[in-house]
Amino acid sequence: MSQLSVAGEQRALFASRMAVSTIFFVGGCGLTLWTTFLPLLKARAGLDDAEVGLVLLCVSLGCLCGMPAAGVLRRRIGPLRCGALAGTAFAVASFGPALGVNMPLLAVSAYVFGICFGFLDVCMNSHASALERELGRPIMSSAHAFFSLGNVAGALSGGGLIGLGLGIPLGIGLASLALMALALAATPWLWLPEAHLREAAESPIFRSPNLTMLGVGILTVLAFVIELTLIDWGALYLVQATSSAPSHAAAGVACFSVAMTTGRLLGDRIAHRLGAVTTIQISAVIACLGVAVIVLASTVPAALPGFALAGLGIANLVPILFSLSGRMPGIPPNAGIAMTVTIAYGGGLFGPPLIGFVAHTFDLRTAFVMLTVGALAIAAAVRGVIPRALRH
Repeated sequence: MSQLSVAGEQRALFASRMAVSTIFFVGGCGLTLWTTFLPLLKARAGLDDAEVGLVLLCVSLGCLCGMPAAGVLRRRIGPLRCGALAGTAFAVASFGPALGVNMPLLAVSAYVFGICFGFLDVCMNSHASALERELGRPIMSSAHAFFSLGNVAGALSGGGLIGLGLGIPLGIGLASLALMALALAATPWLWLPEAHLREAAESPIFRSPNLTMLGVGILTVLAFVIELTLIDWGALYLVQATSSAPSHAAAGVACFSVAMTTGRLLGDRIAHRLGAVTTIQISAVIACLGVAVIVLASTVPAALPGFALAGLGIANLVPILFSLSGRMPGIPPNAGIAMTVTIAYGGGLFGPPLIGFVAHTFDLRTAFVMLTVGALAIAAAVRGVIPRALRH
């Protein structure tokens, strides 16, 4: 290969990394945007906490349908076209909840939104994993940092649109158009070497996990439950627990997302210095302390440090666990990541709906206490789950 072609491939890899990071941003922004509007959607449709939980359950069920669809389409149309389709479809689907004027319509739109998010998540994580192996250095945490940056943008833009007094369809519609423009701008730059394209076409769609992969998947489930609950329920929790306005409550989700973005930008270096397992243990304890502060706070300003701590703690749990799953002895990287993603989303996405049912039976504060228990469980179990060869 000539020097020119090597330089061209490096430029293509860099452009592809920026493109997939943009897709991560679109996913994070779209996910947080609609949950920032959730208090208004709840009030317009006249829902209680249990019914909100059912709506979030529809998102989870949609994700479970979207993930295997992504596996099939990646083999049939290729990972590049699949990634382009996923970004655009998700941007369009992010407008759906704006049409949910009652429970049935909101549930259907949430289900379609979930299908597109599950489709998007498999595509962007698989693409980032392939780039990570091609570059020979970890990039998963930094890619997830763009997802968290999207969370920040979604929370701030959602709070701003609500504060401006725009109606639900207009506010969400403007944000969806912006997401579509970003997705369409990024997709022409998605690229992978020919070897990875062949690998995607030949790799098996499904594979059963062994006990180690099952353990990693369960840890990732717990991490996802904490992360998604704070995103999905954070604004609504502050509205109910502190009697704040929805536009002010969005600051909690934004604070969480800013801290999580910061943690993920530093995550690759921290894990390299401390080791994967130690980083996970320390991060889980910090997340536990952060949620405890949120539970004890009686005002939005008092809760914001808790959201920041929780964001720093939860930041690198999922990226490090994903990275470890791609390096398991005796398991192909694509298969390892696919197993972990499937288990993690299959279980983790049911966490926020479960929070709704617990909140309906008791209250949201009790439901948030459950998150501290989950964080402590991660810290206690991770050393026994991860093989000794991957602990440092």
